[in-house]
Amino acid sequence: MNNTNYHGKILFMKKLSKVGIILSFILTTCFLFGYSIKKFHVIDSLFYKKNIIKTFFAFIILLVLIYILLIIIFKLLDKISNNKEKGNKLYNFIFEKNPLLITFIIFFIFSIPFIIFYYPGPVHWDGLQELNYFYKIDAFSNHHPVFPTLIMGLSMKLGRLIYNDNLGIFLYTFPQLMFSCFTFAYILKFMKDIKTSKIIRVLTFIFFLFNPVWYVNGYTIVKDTYYYLFFIWFLIYYYKFYLDNSKKNTYLLFLFSMLVILFRNNGIYIVIASLIPYLFKKNLRKKAVSFILIFILFQFSYNKSLDYFKIQPSNIRETLSVPIQQTARYIKYYDKQLSKKERNYVENLYRMSIKEIKKKYQPELSDPVKFPWKVNDKKELIEYFKFWFKCFKKHPKVYVDSFLENYYGYFYPLKKDYKDGVAWFIVVYNKRVNTGYFDLHYLKTFKTERNFITNFTNKLKVTKGIGLIYNTGVYTWMLLILIGYTLYKKRYTNLIFSIPILLTLAFCFLSPVNAYLRYMNPIIVTIPVYLAICLKKNNK
Repeated sequence: MNNTNYHGKILFMKKLSKVGIILSFILTTCFLFGYSIKKFHVIDSLFYKKNIIKTFFAFIILLVLIYILLIIIFKLLDKISNNKEKGNKLYNFIFEKNPLLITFIIFFIFSIPFIIFYYPGPVHWDGLQELNYFYKIDAFSNHHPVFPTLIMGLSMKLGRLIYNDNLGIFLYTFPQLMFSCFTFAYILKFMKDIKTSKIIRVLTFIFFLFNPVWYVNGYTIVKDTYYYLFFIWFLIYYYKFYLDNSKKNTYLLFLFSMLVILFRNNGIYIVIASLIPYLFKKNLRKKAVSFILIFILFQFSYNKSLDYFKIQPSNIRETLSVPIQQTARYIKYYDKQLSKKERNYVENLYRMSIKEIKKKYQPELSDPVKFPWKVNDKKELIEYFKFWFKCFKKHPKVYVDSFLENYYGYFYPLKKDYKDGVAWFIVVYNKRVNTGYFDLHYLKTFKTERNFITNFTNKLKVTKGIGLIYNTGVYTWMLLILIGYTLYKKRYTNLIFSIPILLTLAFCFLSPVNAYLRYMNPIIVTIPVYLAICLKKNNK
């Protein structure tokens, strides 16, 4: 018996060694680079003469510790996946009898205090701006996708017709919260269907049930909630379609793909790129080609319709946070190296003085320098990139530091989330978006209860241990570890199902904000789904 265990351990270590070492190296590098950027704001601080020895030993120690951690996690995942233990009566009642209905009811019951205390639902900055688009308070723009804007606007219109503006908000937020509860319940049904282990189902249930963030997000008027909910459904049917391309799975994958595209401008890229691996599977090729062609044609028609209805397209600067920040950082540190002509060019480009650019530049948020930034056509864009490249050749490290400081929180697990990222409890009163056209407010009756929930949630994110669930980098590490586990188990097919999640992460690295949970939510909510998929042995 002992001999068998010994040989089993040797075999385990041999299988783990390559994957474990590579993954440990990646995670150690992420940690040290993140630490360097957070503390010193530059990447090369690790390699200063006074730090080089410390860096070397820190790297070795972290490498070993993370490798040991991976051994523990992989053994634990093996144990969990092989666990056939039956649950007790309570477990069977919740997770086996009818998990979709029962868990939905439980999620709904837990959402009732939020429904009452936060009526009509928090109003996020972006949500209010979309209402401004609909009512032509601001010029109608595809900066926020047209489809959710129309739904929000029509909800408000109906609410106003029946009673008041608050009801208009509620007609959007309440169905959204119910759909949120239903979607999380469906995750648990999905886990039952693919025979996910008991402990994973229980932990997933706890993660969604007791985290107030999901109720607040679900009850907030903002496009992001529906987007991450549809993203869950897309991933589930992306997986189901691969295993069984029945009519039902085909139609539902198409439906949720389209909803992902409609609710976020980058959704089209995630969906199409995710479908590319299906081109290499014979029985899926025709349908995958059809999907891709339909989505491309739809996007082309959609863009043309924006012109027809005189809706402004999303500004090009929204895709250029990285270079805009890099140029701003270059100006901050090397403006004296600019010629008079270049200084004039920069000031016209950013529509502010060099002094203002240096003052407004924030390493972890591109918006202050990005919003005024403007190019009018393709010719001006080419001209900008010529200038960008010229500066890059002079000081490339500035560009590297700029990129990492704007995004290190997405791979560094000890970086706290962006200031308003945990939940959206507010009704926005900022005059830039709240012009007084809408009469939106919470009920005064429940101010004490609201303050309690808000303060409780904010305390959670600074509580040692528990607070880590609000750190964006933690979920990136979870994803990488699951991919590593997939490689260790040689379940290479499971790598395909990580593609939509990895693509979402890639877009986080192009976003304007560092460590913003709002942008990570599609990843966070699908980690339990991907974990369940990774633990299933026969996904072929």
